Formats: sequence, C-alpha cells, structure tokens
Amino acid sequence: MMHQVYKFEESTPALLALLVYRLLRPRPLPGIPHRPITSILGDIGAISEIAKQNKPLVPNFFEKNARELGPIYQVLLGPTHLLVLSDVDEMEDVLVRRAKCVDASGSTRKIMGALGPYGQPALRMDDLWKKHRRLGGPSMSVKYLKQMSPRISNSAQSLVSYWKEKMAIVGKSGGTCFSALDDFEMCTMDAISELAFGEQHNGVEKARSVLPSARAVIDSHGGVTFPDMKPTALHQAVMQHMERISTLFNTPTFLLRPVLFFLKRSSSFRRDDELIRDVVRSRIEQAKKRAINVNETGGSEIADCILDLIVEKDMKETGLSYKEDELLGEMMDYLFAGSDTTASALSFGVKFLSKHPSVQIKLHEELVSNFGTNRLISYDEVGSAEKTPYLEAVANEILRLAQVGAGMTRELLEDMVILGKHVPKGTEVLFLTGFAGRLATKSWGAAKARGSPSFKPSKGLWDDEDVEEFKPERWLIDGPDGQKVFSSKQGYSVPFGLGPKSCFGQKLAMLELKIILATISLAFFLNEVPAELNTSELVQKLTRKPAECYVSLVDWEDVKHGR
Repeated sequence: MMHQVYKFEESTPALLALLVYRLLRPRPLPGIPHRPITSILGDIGAISEIAKQNKPLVPNFFEKNARELGPIYQVLLGPTHLLVLSDVDEMEDVLVRRAKCVDASGSTRKIMGALGPYGQPALRMDDLWKKHRRLGGPSMSVKYLKQMSPRISNSAQSLVSYWKEKMAIVGKSGGTCFSALDDFEMCTMDAISELAFGEQHNGVEKARSVLPSARAVIDSHGGVTFPDMKPTALHQAVMQHMERISTLFNTPTFLLRPVLFFLKRSSSFRRDDELIRDVVRSRIEQAKKRAINVNETGGSEIADCILDLIVEKDMKETGLSYKEDELLGEMMDYLFAGSDTTASALSFGVKFLSKHPSVQIKLHEELVSNFGTNRLISYDEVGSAEKTPYLEAVANEILRLAQVGAGMTRELLEDMVILGKHVPKGTEVLFLTGFAGRLATKSWGAAKARGSPSFKPSKGLWDDEDVEEFKPERWLIDGPDGQKVFSSKQGYSVPFGLGPKSCFGQKLAMLELKIILATISLAFFLNEVPAELNTSELVQKLTRKPAECYVSLVDWEDVKHGR
C-alpha cells in the first residue's frame, strides 16, 4: 500500500506537466499552413526573439512568413491562433462584401479600450458604434474640410518657419542636416488640436521660441540634434500612450488581461491618462456650454471644430444624449490617430523625396504653376486630384510604400471559407493591408487566375520589376486632352483599411498630408542626407515609422542658380 502511494506521489509532477501541456499546447487549425511547432509556446519564442533585437514585428515576422507560407497562414500563440491574410482580393471579399460577418476583434477592443471604452476602435459594430459614426460624419464632409484647411496650412507654415531657423543654426554649427521626426509629430499635433478642439496647441511655436538657446549636438556625419528640446506635456503623454498601445498589440492574446490589469494601475499610465483626460474633458465642457447657449438663444450654428460639430448635432437630434465618457473616447481617438499617422507618413515622405530630386522638381513646378509661392494652401486647391494630379500621385505613392498602417485585426462572427480554407467562427484574422498592396503584382494576378479562372481584379496590377521603387508616375494616365491625370484604379494600395470599420478620418488625414507636403515642397528642395543618416531601418509602434528622419534644406532660388 505504501509502495502504491509512493508511486502515485512520484508521478504527480509528470501528471501536472502533462495537464499543463494539454492546456497550453498549440492547437493549429487543420489544413492551414503554419511554422513548425518546436515549443509548447508555438511562435511566441520567435516573436520574442525579434522583440529582443528591437526589430519591428510586422516586416520581420508577419510579412516574412507571408512570403514563405503563402497568402493565408496561422500564427500559433500558445493555445490560441491568429490567422494572417495577405491576399488583397480575398480581403475585399471578407471586409467589404461579407462585412456583416466580421467585427473588431476582442483583443483590439480590449487594447483600444485602454484609452477609453467608447472610442470607435473599441466598439462592436452595434447601435452605439453607428451613433458615433453618424454624429461624427459631418466632420469628414467637404464643407467642414474646406472650413478647416486654413488651420492645417497655418500649422504647415509654422513648421516651415521653424525649419528655416533650425537650418540656419545647423549651418553655423558646421552641420548639414537635422532630425525632423519630432517636428512632424509637433506639427500634426498642432493641426489636430485645432481641428478637433478649436484651440491651439502651439507645439511648434513653443519649440521655435526656445530654439535660439537650445543646445545643438553634431555627429560625425553632419547630423544635428537638439536633445534638450522637449515636447509639451500633452504631446509627451499622447506619445507615451501610443508606445503602450503598441506594446499591447505585440502581446499574446492569452496574456492580454493580466498585462492590461497591471498597466492600467501603473503610476506612469495613470499620470498620462489623467492629463489627457483632463484636457479633453475641459474642451468637452466648453463645447457643451456653447451648444446649450446656441440652443437657448436660437442663434445660428457656431461649430468651429470637430467637437462642436458632434455636440451640436447631438443637441439637435437627442438633446445631448452623448455621455461624457462616450465623447471622451471619441475625441481621444481624433487626438491619437489624427497626429501619429500623418506624422509617420510625412517622415517617410521626405526620406523618399530626398532620394528622388526629379520627383521634387516636378512636384514643385506643378505647385508653383497652380499656387505661386509662399502662401496658405486651401482645400479647393488640393482636395481633389484635378488641379494637382502629381501631388496626389506623390501622396498616394508615399502611403503605398510606407505602409504606415500595417494591418487590421478582425474577428469572424460565423464560419467562413477563406481562400478555400475552412475557418471557424471566433477566429481572429490579421489582414496585412499595407503589405497586400505591394504583393498585388502582375505575377500575383497570373497565379491567382490559374487557381481561380473567374478571378477579375478590381484594380490594375503593379509591375513586378519596380513595385518596391518610389515612382509616383505609376498613378498617372493620359487624360482626354493629353494631360496626365491621377487614377486610383492603377493598382492596389490599402493605407486606411477596408470595410465599414476602416479609418474614419482618412479624408482628413489625406488632406493634412497633401497640404503639409505641398507647403514643404514650395519652400524647400530636400538634399539627400548622408547614407548613415538615411537608413531603411524601421520602428513599429502603433504605426510604422522610420528609425530616423534627417532633412537637409535648400532654398529653391539657390537650386535654380546652382548654389
């Protein structure tokens, strides 16, 4: 008897180990490719190794495996799995034609809910989400974008003035270029603060005021940085939150709950979150008072920003039914998404342009012939591609290559067949939207047609030979009068996602990108910086960014006279 007890106790650790293994072991979906299973953790080890090397996860893991395993594969995260899709035609089918069968994934809602449970990315496509979309709709109307475009132009002009003073200091210190990453973030934060709240953030002007006394540090390649210049408290808190959200998106699903629990209780998170909420909350109170005053006095609409538009529309329709937390979540979305995405695209843009002087010259000539020089640019001038087709082509080419928004995650609400594979309800799917546009080449189309003879692409297909090159001309076709015109049908590019839950503010983001690009191009020629300061290294935060972005500015008069 004692012998039997001893044997049982001796086997207990082995039984517990077996139980743990059965609970945590990878459970791949049948028939769908995946990496070899070499650990109980599945792919978590490989992902962790990339993170340790401080490399961006999307290109070094998800895109790499898409090339090796094909357009549909699965990532094994312990006992959970993530389906990854990079076929743009199938994406359109799932996210657009079968849109009612997918919704924001549980992990995405948990992560974005950390910023506020009522922001659109944190909501299911239910009545509350529809209400948010409806009340925010006017902010993307042509009428409002026209009204707001001078504010974007003012922010762009402030950046140009700041850069002129910065470049003068760089020249005196013996440098050739300076880091511009923080400058783009300040500029877009200034713009979105005015657009969203009607109040100036003045990040660029505050930086400009302390520039003369700032310490300039020059490296061995002529690059100058100003290490003592700090962003405003609000800007810093927003950037810190973006870092946290990025970390959460790289956390395995089954670990999200404990990680979120401890994150939201950390002193740094609470400090930044409270600062942001206090700022947004005070703006909401002011907007409500304005709306109530207009309603009581029978005055005309005074909407001067996105917040006023939403509050006044809500006042008319429901008598201010929006809860404070709902408005808070909505406006925080604008603050986060409205600054980070455009700043990342601009950082890539100046890097691309500095390596392609002929593109700069062509763009500058188009802008000068339409606008003259050194003035504010309006919506009417760049809102559509008719007047500035080359600017439209440059902006779209930047977004195609930059892949600022790497992808979007959705949860299947019912069983589906995707690329011939059965995928059960509840599966989370990562759609590599940015990568898919670069994969949609003529060879891809030919292979797709062989497997599915009825396949007809909804757009053109890119040439395999130059799909990785920066070439704005790929977006241009001959118009009726022989002039080049922009055509979005030339090929695939999905910078803002697909389907009902694609980027709500994409019209505003595109307008902001074009106005700031045009303002920079009218003011400066961008010299190519030393190769050591112009690497292709990436940083994957909430959006994809270049690891560094240096600019070397030359006045166009000096270019014309060969100086």
